[in-house]
Amino acid sequence: MIIFKIKKVHFNQEYQLILIILWDEKKIVEKILRYTSLAKKGKSQHYFITGKKGIGKTSLATYVQQLMKDDMVGVYISNKNNNSLETLTTNIIEKILNKLPKSVVKDKLKSIVGLIDGVEFKSTKINFNPKPEITKDLVNHFEDYLNKICKNIPENKGILLIIDDINGLSDSKDFVNWYKRLVDTITVDVDYNIPIYFLLDGYPEKFNNLVNYDESFSRIFHHDEIELLKDQEVQNFFIDTFKEVNMGCDSQALDLMVTYSSGLPLMMQEIGEAVFWETDTKKVSGIDANMGIIEAGKLIGKRQIKPVMDKSIRSENYENIFLKLGKFNIDYFKKNEFEKKLTSVEKRAFPKFLKRATDLNILESIGKDKSGEYKFSNRLYLVYFRILNLEKNNILS
Repeated sequence: MIIFKIKKVHFNQEYQLILIILWDEKKIVEKILRYTSLAKKGKSQHYFITGKKGIGKTSLATYVQQLMKDDMVGVYISNKNNNSLETLTTNIIEKILNKLPKSVVKDKLKSIVGLIDGVEFKSTKINFNPKPEITKDLVNHFEDYLNKICKNIPENKGILLIIDDINGLSDSKDFVNWYKRLVDTITVDVDYNIPIYFLLDGYPEKFNNLVNYDESFSRIFHHDEIELLKDQEVQNFFIDTFKEVNMGCDSQALDLMVTYSSGLPLMMQEIGEAVFWETDTKKVSGIDANMGIIEAGKLIGKRQIKPVMDKSIRSENYENIFLKLGKFNIDYFKKNEFEKKLTSVEKRAFPKFLKRATDLNILESIGKDKSGEYKFSNRLYLVYFRILNLEKNNILS
């Protein structure tokens, strides 16, 4: 399970809302942990977690890091929006250096990094800003740097290297070639004894992109995909969560929260927190749930949706089309069938709407070429437009 804690002061008492995600994917956690002992012995391990946006990949990875803390030095790298191997390798070295005892780094910097230029000590933090020629060397001889560093990690420990959001590198054959060469070198060459566990995550289609460059890439990894939660799991989550703070939920509230969570742990967490703050009694009502869901939608919209939508949707017709997809809960549609639900004005705008939405990866064309079949690239978009409809209905009523 993964536990999130949120505090609320209510009637001069402190309550905690404990959000617990019970992974049917608990088996994934157990599988990841299974290979820890091999990694500690210098037999590098590689695991790739895939799942759609908002499904909980980052939470799962950081949870595993917490579980492994006695066996592995956890190093977390956010690779969001990065498509550069130089940036990735530099970030990895910097983060690992910051996990080593500072006395060790200062005494053995020359032997660890092989250079002094680019390393700065700022209070308790080390900044690594090497010159361009060094960043190229990092990429080309990354295994050498890892080998030197690993000789200085605490005794009987390995390194758990989490590379979160590998998506930006998924269109790069260079990344596939680099990673395969790294793995082959540290696996075959007896001069390397690197106790390291690589844990990567990204979208399923991005992993497939990498495999398409070289089929043998997939054989490097143990691989699992996080699926959407079932309605019953979501319902149990809300019942158990509110029970932890001596609160209940009426049936209407439960139905609303389950429906608008749409199987996404991220949405479930945001709705749980927002509904909690909207409720001033010991029992969550349908009205509380309704208001909390709208607040959760606004938050998700601000963080995840609007940065894309503001670039693309400046037409009232486009907004109305998206709202209709939400109103009818349509994740997948055929162009000629959905068109029947549009007004004459919306129909005229529909072809340009489809092009703009697919160009920005809000919708994606699926099926055979020119089949006229589309779906949301990210389920969060559909949830967001469903919540906008809920808010609209509230205002009208």
